[in-house]
Amino acid sequence: MTAQILFHQLTQSLSELYDSNEAKSIAYLVLDARYGLTRTQVLMDMPVSKPVEDLPAIIERLKNQEPVQYVLGEGDFYGRTFKIAPGVLIPRPETEELVHWALQELKSVASPRLLDIGTGSGCIALTMAAERPDAKVTAFDISGEALTIARENARRLAVPVQIQQGNALQEEDLPQTTFDVILSNPPYVKASESQEMSAHVLEHEPHLALFVEDNDPLIFYRAIAQYAFTHLNRQGFCAVEINQALGSETVEVFTKAGFSNVELRQDLSGRDRMIMARI
Repeated sequence: MTAQILFHQLTQSLSELYDSNEAKSIAYLVLDARYGLTRTQVLMDMPVSKPVEDLPAIIERLKNQEPVQYVLGEGDFYGRTFKIAPGVLIPRPETEELVHWALQELKSVASPRLLDIGTGSGCIALTMAAERPDAKVTAFDISGEALTIARENARRLAVPVQIQQGNALQEEDLPQTTFDVILSNPPYVKASESQEMSAHVLEHEPHLALFVEDNDPLIFYRAIAQYAFTHLNRQGFCAVEINQALGSETVEVFTKAGFSNVELRQDLSGRDRMIMARI
């Protein structure tokens, strides 16, 4: 068995669901993560040294439109590999942009205290802690399943974070201390927008972390803004990922909460995707 044979098996099996480029990308991810075959080794058609008996089961799960990160049990974020399971969202590139923005803003701050609200897999909190070893980071989520995965990722990455469970909509559940930075990628997809989502997201990723009701789509941003306004240190900031269709409305939430400096930023695709608010 050679790498090219495996590669063609995967791409052919996925060709009915994905375009050629996406099928190839998924195939490369599987071969690297599961069988230790890099893209270069595939192109060189190297022999496969690991058993491949699980390949049919992997293909079947992928054909059922299960995201490759769940199939493999891992996903990459900001240069690190995180354990990923159906109880948490799959890390996305736009969230990496939020983290990068926050890190840039923190360059001149010594030993910052950070809070990640709705941590999920812990990708934001753990990345901030890994990139800033001098930081004291708290990861917060309502889901016990998510926090179990976040703890496992903290162990794997050997990054210390404080992990706390609670409801972000109940201010008394949130940490009663102050922070230099509050970050969040809260639920922001309106229920009506689910009709536009692909099956591999809608049928597999946790709805608790994705959706809000159409009649109050900014419920989490109001709670975060009100909490952040009273729990940020001087010259601290709150940065959040947002629904691209609600940029100006989300800015208004932070302005009404008392923030005087609210910046709306687009992602690399030109979509309104991030807000940073300062008091």
